[in-house]
Amino acid sequence: MKKRLLSLCLAFLFAITPASASFTDITDSKLSQTVSVLDALGIMQGVGGNRFDPNSALTRAQFCKLAVTALGVSDVSAYGSYTIFPDVKSSHWAAQYINAAVRHPDLKEYSIIRGYADGTFGPDKTVNFGEVCTMLLRMLGYTEADIGPFWPADYIARAQSLGLTENVSLTNATAAVKRGDAATLLLNTLGTELKGDNSGMLLNKISSSTIENCILLATSETDSSLAPNEAIFYENGSLNESPRKTAGTLDKSLIGVYGTIVIGKEGDKVAVGVVPNNNKIESYTVTSAAADSISTSTQTLRPNRDTDLYVAREKKLDKFSNMWAGIQHGDTLTLYYDEYGALQLMAVLPSATSSSDTSFVYGLATSVNIPEGYQIIKNGAVIDRSRIKKYDVVTLDPANRQAVVSDAKISGCYTKGEPSFAYPQTVELFGGQSYSISDRAAASFEDIKLKDYITLLFSEAGDVIAAYPKNMVSADMQGIVTAVDGKKVTVVLTNGLTLHIQAEAESLDELMGRLVSVGQSSNGSAYLTKRALTGRVSGNWSIADGKIGNSVVSPKVRIYEEVAPGAPLSAIAQSDIDLASVSSSQIRYTVIDNAGTVTNIILGDVTGDSWIYGIGSGSSRGEDDNKEYYAGIKYWDGSKTVSEEYRVDTLPGGLNGSAIGIPKGYKNGSSAVNRSFSTLPLKLVDTVSISAFDGATGVRTRDGYYNLTDDIGVYVSDRREFISLQNAKANYTNFRLYANKNAEDGGKIRMIIAS
Repeated sequence: MKKRLLSLCLAFLFAITPASASFTDITDSKLSQTVSVLDALGIMQGVGGNRFDPNSALTRAQFCKLAVTALGVSDVSAYGSYTIFPDVKSSHWAAQYINAAVRHPDLKEYSIIRGYADGTFGPDKTVNFGEVCTMLLRMLGYTEADIGPFWPADYIARAQSLGLTENVSLTNATAAVKRGDAATLLLNTLGTELKGDNSGMLLNKISSSTIENCILLATSETDSSLAPNEAIFYENGSLNESPRKTAGTLDKSLIGVYGTIVIGKEGDKVAVGVVPNNNKIESYTVTSAAADSISTSTQTLRPNRDTDLYVAREKKLDKFSNMWAGIQHGDTLTLYYDEYGALQLMAVLPSATSSSDTSFVYGLATSVNIPEGYQIIKNGAVIDRSRIKKYDVVTLDPANRQAVVSDAKISGCYTKGEPSFAYPQTVELFGGQSYSISDRAAASFEDIKLKDYITLLFSEAGDVIAAYPKNMVSADMQGIVTAVDGKKVTVVLTNGLTLHIQAEAESLDELMGRLVSVGQSSNGSAYLTKRALTGRVSGNWSIADGKIGNSVVSPKVRIYEEVAPGAPLSAIAQSDIDLASVSSSQIRYTVIDNAGTVTNIILGDVTGDSWIYGIGSGSSRGEDDNKEYYAGIKYWDGSKTVSEEYRVDTLPGGLNGSAIGIPKGYKNGSSAVNRSFSTLPLKLVDTVSISAFDGATGVRTRDGYYNLTDDIGVYVSDRREFISLQNAKANYTNFRLYANKNAEDGGKIRMIIAS
């Protein structure tokens, strides 16, 4: 379907795309991406010295050149040897463009330019808003008969109605058009339909073909496995089997753009740029991820498990159910929707500006000074300079006058370095965990050999900044196991980094959801050791004040619940906690960074959300001497009834037919024994009729008002299945209500049985 590519929608894209580093005099992210697109398409370039000069007024000659180029005419050499307008001699730098606009066979029908009544053109006069709107409309094939006789008012009104002036503040016809304004106007016009049925977009004039609804995911500047003239795109619901060829390296500011790939007229299917479309895009900062949800700083997302998820650091696209563990705390998650509003892709993309260019290791003789007046931020908390430690990584952000400090690091055996282990582009630790290495970071490998135990230092953006022998710098390698698939294990370290490793342990399945230490033997194999939850800062957690006792809690703190002793840890967001303060008795474990900021907290059952609530069952199989026990639960997942069973040492009491909760994260199926398996009996609060319900949010009981858990299902005993609350209200009259705790203690109705 052909549609105009509204620049208004760029607001979504710009919210997630940092300013391009190509032009140092552009600070506005919207304009930065716009000029990157036009530069990639060869329509509008900078003025030299990495400058674009966005506030410089354009002349009529300069805009004429832009118009001719945007219409796909690049060779105008045949039009510079004669004079059409008396004030545009053949020696004038723009003569060939002005003459081509009048006489080129592909352009003359548009009548883009016209001279003044005295026959002159005025090439060096400043072009005004009315003139630019007129030329843009003529480029699209509009004539005076289409627009109206009143110039320039009718032309400006039509340009506005077509969306050509989106994101441009100009309204006065005589106002000068600056280079920045011209870039926005041109990009809007490129994505607009030409006049006439099925004429396509103006964009087609500068391309041999276009590919709509694609997303640029990576270039050689963010993926070292790519050549400078290659890029990875999401096209037609998948990644290409091989990278797409590009006209040089596409600007990093275009990464994450959802739009139309422009295939150049030269070369075989070579992409020269991406023009954004108007499809919906959303971005969120991730606080935690689980198999059924993603918690963000503003809300909890529950994507379909079959939704495509691309994680740049994994260089992989797969279903959400297979890729969720690759999402890290602090990641920016971008959601892309099709033109009908259906979610097409979720992506964790690399930063469009590499921190390796602006980062340095602190405390060395070669370290850069942090400018006076810069705010210093570490793990989201503001600190003073005395709390920056040697071997921390500092990234300077001049635009915001900030120094962002990271103490994220990993230690392991250096098992592979390509193409040279002494100056690598990629390295592997833990026998397969791969990291891209910039040229600056590669220099730190000069004295490092394969099989050495090393420590990699990371910036806040997740880029490797340097490597050191482990005996000089070491990392605290503790984390939570979030996925186990045979010998493949995912561990989210407490410093925010994620490991995907081949690991050894007596029973890896029993470590699912547990706090572990990660080590590595000299043969490259990783091993995991369960850690006890011992050690925490003292005091209550005042959520409003952001402190546990006297210790500052990071705004980016990672939070988990251990709802029963030995139960798997379940990631939650701070927004899930409906309390002003969490008592010290509910704080099981804390991790602090080297500045004393609390970065990880493990709580008891604070939210009630880390359980699966449903109807319990139990069974045994085999003979007495070789009997196996299985605890089961049937529950509502928001749309249907789900049944699961867990192999256990012994069967807990009160399973059969009872309303219970089972901690999330236990291994279901028969491959592993869940030795710490526990259940939560639910309290019968009341039996009520339909009139007691306050819609789908709450219910009045004899013990007071209770909130309902989100998307609660209703169990029908005689049918042995769950149905929606709405369906149950239409067919049943009596409702037994079960809560996890009293309402005054934060309890909610977690189960309903209808009859």
